[in-house]
Amino acid sequence: MIEVEIAGIAVDKTSNLPVVLLRDVKEKNWVLPIWIGPFEAEAISQGLRGEKFKRPLTHDLFLNVLKGLKVNVSEVIVSALEDDTYYAEIYLKKGNSIFKIDSRPSDSLALASKGKIPIFVKEKVMEKGGIRLELDKKKRAKDIRKYMEDINPEDFGKFRM
Repeated sequence: MIEVEIAGIAVDKTSNLPVVLLRDVKEKNWVLPIWIGPFEAEAISQGLRGEKFKRPLTHDLFLNVLKGLKVNVSEVIVSALEDDTYYAEIYLKKGNSIFKIDSRPSDSLALASKGKIPIFVKEKVMEKGGIRLELDKKKRAKDIRKYMEDINPEDFGKFRM
């Protein structure tokens, strides 16, 4: 299992769809691009910015329901890449019981960004869909920002949500 963080969200110039980049926490130059929908991209961005609203939005509502039921989201995992489609799992914990819930990666990442929940990618998924960027250690954030501005799906294949 590889722990990742959300490095940012860009728009693919070819498809005009948002792409979230998950970056390996240890190997900062290893990223996994996942194409997502615009509403999920906005939810992830809101979570990253720490935005709060007067009324709960969908992902906030889900987290509130879980909290009310005294259920914790322990982690989310991008678990598979099959036929150009990513799969994810949300792990819920109540007492000593753990429940695994099938999820789209975009929804699990929105929950993770809003709830400050750890994100992991299975190693086989990272090896199959991840790319290694050539980054200058002193300018890493600037290099990733530049990469995201120039993101091109032909660099690593097209993937569906």
